[in-house]
Amino acid sequence: MPDSAVVEIRQAGRVNPAAPKRSTRLVRPTVKAMEIGRQESRSPTDVVKRTTKRVRRASSTEASLEPAENVGSDETARSQGVEALLLQVLEELKSQNGKQEDLIKELQTQLRELKEHFNHETKETRDELYHTKEALKQGPGTAGDHLEVPCHDLNTIESATVLRRHGTNATNEPAKQYEKESPKVTAGTIRSALQKEIRTTEDNASWRCRAVTVDPKNPNRIKIACRDESEHQMVKQAMETTRLAAGVRVLRDELYPIKVDNVRRTAVLDDGGEVLAGAAETFGQENEAKVAKIAWLSRRDVPKAYGSMVVYLSKGADARRLLAEGFFHAGGESGYTGVFERRPRPEQCYNCQEIGHKAFQCKGKQRCARCAKEGHRHENCHEEIMKCVPCGGPHESFSRHCPKPYPTQKE
Repeated sequence: MPDSAVVEIRQAGRVNPAAPKRSTRLVRPTVKAMEIGRQESRSPTDVVKRTTKRVRRASSTEASLEPAENVGSDETARSQGVEALLLQVLEELKSQNGKQEDLIKELQTQLRELKEHFNHETKETRDELYHTKEALKQGPGTAGDHLEVPCHDLNTIESATVLRRHGTNATNEPAKQYEKESPKVTAGTIRSALQKEIRTTEDNASWRCRAVTVDPKNPNRIKIACRDESEHQMVKQAMETTRLAAGVRVLRDELYPIKVDNVRRTAVLDDGGEVLAGAAETFGQENEAKVAKIAWLSRRDVPKAYGSMVVYLSKGADARRLLAEGFFHAGGESGYTGVFERRPRPEQCYNCQEIGHKAFQCKGKQRCARCAKEGHRHENCHEEIMKCVPCGGPHESFSRHCPKPYPTQKE
């Protein structure tokens, strides 16, 4: 049926004048009727196409909703990643905080060690000043010649020289030396008096002194070389009985130090860190040697089970024997022996902190050993930043880490 079709109704026959007249306007179909007409006029193919189109529109609508869901999941993953990153940063901050606390504890430990070291050095300095004062009281203004009687074995001259070079000072006297009071006492005078005394007392007319030498650094010190231990004792007794001049005296025997490693701490030190009473005699009996004294070399404030010590022997033969054997018995165990290398402490002034002179010789201003400033001592110093006077480094002036007085040591 065409869209513009017009339905016209006519009544055949006679016209009834009494009947009402109908309107002659055109009657148009409604929208619904037009839609029904279109559907009836469509082919099956058009219906399939329209259905497919609707399905596609629905699928596209569903597809358009999927990105919104993906966006939500991406935001969740991003928030989780940020949270994990914050947790990692928090863990790193905790780790850095722990390291800083460990560093603070280590610095506090080093500070305590420096204080203990300074107290020890101060005590040694006071003892040295006390002994110097006592020496001046015994011989006011003058002092006589020093006579030293070392013992050397002719068969092991090289070993004896090494032991003597690394040994202790056989005088144990103040460093300050005095001029000779009597110029008549010479090496020749001592040789003649010694040979006369021994030839008379020992009834040996052919005995001759091996050697008499003068110390080039200290002309007041004269040394007599001996052939063996027995001759050493004989010469010492003879010189003690021979009166050469006023002030001439025989120094104590030279000691021969050896280093012993891997020694049990409790066999040498007590709970307070001091050397046990009678330890030297006990070690002497264990090793069949005459031990004069012992000293602990390792740090006493560190409670390690084993450490090192130095043993001072009265006889060079015992020292050479223990070095050759390689072991030293201490408390039932054995440590390893080695040559002891003495590291003399350099001259340092405790007034101006400079190197090369002592405090009693100092003419400079007082300077702090902690901050290097003038006018106060380190005991009263409250500065946090340390400064060394000799080298300008960030440590105290008397520190063993200073490269100027200790150039061979590393920090």
